[in-house]
Amino acid sequence: MRRYLGPGFVTFAVAAAWITVLPSAPVRQPLAFSHAKHQAVGCTVCHQGAATSVRAGIPEGPVCAKCHATAPGELSPVWNAAVAGKPFGWVQVTHVPDHVLFSHRRHVTVAQLDCVSCHGNIRDRSTAVVAVSVRLDMATCMSCHSREGVADDCAACHR
Repeated sequence: MRRYLGPGFVTFAVAAAWITVLPSAPVRQPLAFSHAKHQAVGCTVCHQGAATSVRAGIPEGPVCAKCHATAPGELSPVWNAAVAGKPFGWVQVTHVPDHVLFSHRRHVTVAQLDCVSCHGNIRDRSTAVVAVSVRLDMATCMSCHSREGVADDCAACHR
């Protein structure tokens, strides 16, 4: 029995490292969205919850239509469906574990952090976001908290 513990522990350690270190697999997004073409618009214009709530939100048709109102048929069928009230079907790629209390408002409005702090240089992306560019894990968060001189108390971020 004891001779199986060593290899079992090694297998578990490798699997845990594999999951922790490797980035998540790319996803398929419904539109070829370019953040680079939208640089003149502030992040919070489209991601309206970023300045005011816990979640930034992923914009859907009505938000986009405020600037992109156009005749039906000029854009892709996915876009036209979204403007008609059906969601685009964006796949969220940035996630934090359920036990982590993360608030966009706290980081964007209160701490006045730029979006690139957590999302990398997303403004220059000319293709849809299909994978995270900055791995959001405890080491990344703690590094920023230490650099910015803010709370590193476990209870400040964990349930």
